[in-house]
This record gives sequence, structure tokens and C-alpha cells, in this order.
Amino acid sequence: HIAGDMHLGKAKGGEAFVSVGGNGENESDPAREGEIMYYDDEGAVCRSLNWRDGTRTQVNDDTKNAVIVIESVNAEQAARAKEAMSKLSELIKKYFNVETTADYTLTKDNPAVQR
Repeated sequence: HIAGDMHLGKAKGGEAFVSVGGNGENESDPAREGEIMYYDDEGAVCRSLNWRDGTRTQVNDDTKNAVIVIESVNAEQAARAKEAMSKLSELIKKYFNVETTADYTLTKDNPAVQR
């Protein structure tokens, strides 16, 4: 679950995090100071940009809502990311009969989504 608002920013260091497929089940691996991460009111959601997902927010059989992150670092990648999100929305509808309801783009000038 996402607690409060989700943000993209630099870690202060020590934000709570347990990685999916980490060194051990439920082994704490807090964020490092200055690391770029997605975070909410309870800690890191995913670290190393979008590379390391956390167990607290992982998708499972009980998931009702999900946040899917696709990253880009330049205009060409941004165009491909937008295409990928569109295609992913189509596939989610086709295979799970679920409509996607929101599409946000986070940038350094827009680092947070308010629910």
C-alpha cells in the first residue's frame, strides 16, 4: 500500500525499506543518503530509481490498486515510455479487464502526485 503521497526525490538516509528478492525475507535495507528513490509517508517504495522494488508495496493476489513506474532520462526515452504506458494499459484491459484510471509524469519540476 502507498501511505499518503508518493514522491520522487533524494533520500535523507535510513528510510525504511525491504527489497523484493533481497538478501533475506523481511531483511531491512534502508535507503542510503542522497539515493534517488520513490517514497511515501512510511519510507522508500522503490530505490535506485525504479530498480529495487519493496515488499511493502509489491503487487499480489489481494492488490486492488497499483502504481506502475516507467522511467526515462531524455526526450526520446520519454516518447518510448509514453508508448509503453499506452500499450501496457491496453494489455491490462485485455487480460485483466481492468481500466487504468490515471497517468502522471513526474519530473524535477513536478516531483509528487497528490491523491
